[in-house]
Amino acid sequence: MKIIKNIRSSHSLLVASALVMVLVLGACKDEDEINVGPPTIERVRNTDPTTADSSFTSATLGSTLAILGNNLLGTQQVYLNDYPLGVNTAYVTNSTVIVTVGDSVPTVATDPNVPNTLRLVNKAGEAIMEFQTLPPAPQVLQVKNQYVKPGDDLTLLGRYFYFIDTVYFPGEDVFVTSGITANSAGSSLTVKVPDNVDFSEGQSIRVVTKSGGSATNRNTQIYADKGMVADFDTNGALEWPWNWGWGISGDMIQPSQPGISSLEGSFGGMNQAFPANYGWNNDKVINLANWGGVQIFPEGDGYEPSTPAANYDIRFEVAINTTVSIAGLEMQIWYPDSQGNELSYNIPMSDFISNTDGSWYTLSANMSRLTNGSTRLNTYGDFLKGDSGGVKQLRLVVINTTGNDIQAVLGVDNIRVIRAVN
Repeated sequence: MKIIKNIRSSHSLLVASALVMVLVLGACKDEDEINVGPPTIERVRNTDPTTADSSFTSATLGSTLAILGNNLLGTQQVYLNDYPLGVNTAYVTNSTVIVTVGDSVPTVATDPNVPNTLRLVNKAGEAIMEFQTLPPAPQVLQVKNQYVKPGDDLTLLGRYFYFIDTVYFPGEDVFVTSGITANSAGSSLTVKVPDNVDFSEGQSIRVVTKSGGSATNRNTQIYADKGMVADFDTNGALEWPWNWGWGISGDMIQPSQPGISSLEGSFGGMNQAFPANYGWNNDKVINLANWGGVQIFPEGDGYEPSTPAANYDIRFEVAINTTVSIAGLEMQIWYPDSQGNELSYNIPMSDFISNTDGSWYTLSANMSRLTNGSTRLNTYGDFLKGDSGGVKQLRLVVINTTGNDIQAVLGVDNIRVIRAVN
């Protein structure tokens, strides 16, 4: 009985195996009968049923594509820019193939010589169409010089500045669509500031490409004509070029220094070998103060005392003319609070300044980053108080952290407090 049972089991297995073979052969036969020729591609669309009649010739990384055509059932592989996407047969019919554009597909951002093609392959041949795989949406990481006016060139630094459509400025329907230039690496974009910028609508720049739009944040802002503390030209609580505090000589407040031209009017200049190992001299210091206790910091709308200090940035422009590396050169922001604490924060200048040809860059630090141990400013009102004697001071000091002197000409302008977050 066991033998018979085993035979029956074997017989049943043979029957089942034969049935599977018939089904497989039948399926193969059906596939061969359907897939009688090389594939053709009619169009590509996304997978949203509401856009069934759409057609497009480009897509971003991460997109899901529906490829429509004929003789697609036997599709073996789909390539974008010669990179295989992988084919799941569950998403293949004779007229449709659905694939996902993975993040590893080459784009112009990673290879400027990509072929910009979509290629579908089956046993009988292949079909090719022109198709752009777009890089991710643009990212604005830095506004090179935020102190710009209508007609000035504005340079944005970031990533994925390809296929640019529009640059939006603050204001309703304030944008530029022509005269925009970008480098081949997609890391720099230059555009002229239009005449009708309206800062009542904000202060950020936004870039839109075929891949999408850039995000806005405190790194994408331009100067909105508010919050100035020291422009080295306008007299008020600080008077130029002599009655403004201490540090550099008033003779160094000029409209130019060797290799550096002003943005507007005069600026504070330094021309020296900045001493190694944190060495000191007064000619690398700009200590703003009104010794009579007059307020030098901005007040009023947008500068309410109860606002968190973290909502504000201290910003200023710096230009450096030198042929040597500025790695290790820092700008210290120093502020004495009402409790007798000396708060400070050091900005590595090479984090912002990529070219030491005398061009201007905006440096920025969140006010809450000025610390002494765990002590920091909590509100803007804490900043308005000044030191323990009521004197309002703000100091910039160039610090050389390296073991060698650094010879350079350096300019500083437009020291200000910006409401970066509402």
